[in-house]
Amino acid sequence: MRILPIRNEQIKLAKKFTRVYIEKKYGKNVLGVSQDDFYSFIFYGKLGELVFRDLLIEEDIPHNCEDILKPYPGEFKREGADFILTRTNETIDVKTVEKPYKIRLLVREDQFRARVHDIYIGQRARNLKEIECWGYVTGKELKNVKPMNFGYGLCRHWFLSQLHPIEEFIEKAKKGVKISAFI
Repeated sequence: MRILPIRNEQIKLAKKFTRVYIEKKYGKNVLGVSQDDFYSFIFYGKLGELVFRDLLIEEDIPHNCEDILKPYPGEFKREGADFILTRTNETIDVKTVEKPYKIRLLVREDQFRARVHDIYIGQRARNLKEIECWGYVTGKELKNVKPMNFGYGLCRHWFLSQLHPIEEFIEKAKKGVKISAFI
């Protein structure tokens, strides 16, 4: 696991992004949680993506995330990847949980069926100062997981503690090695 700092600018951008969803009533709360929790998920998801983007920049890993701050007006999350590693063309979906007691990376089954990404990054926000970047699991691995309901509908899942180390991801991505090919 690697501890990543959260910068004030990242918080401001994630809040601005979330505000668009609130004001324009974007998204659909398919999880059955309170509206506050729904918008909290959007905020922490976007914050996690922004923190991960800065990790890729700091590690000099070529990537594309041009739509990272573009809100999606539809009811559901856009189908595209959060990131694409430009050397290998692998798609990445970043999953950030917002509570310290949450121990799994979760991918809603409807999202998984719509698009299986090459790599899923698992993170957990400790607070508004740090994110724990635990590591990754491949879409191929998640295909072998039986979906379960953890209170948010059917989800593919992987324990954060059992993810492949983020340092392994960084090492392979820097070399331009296809990460999902070895698993």
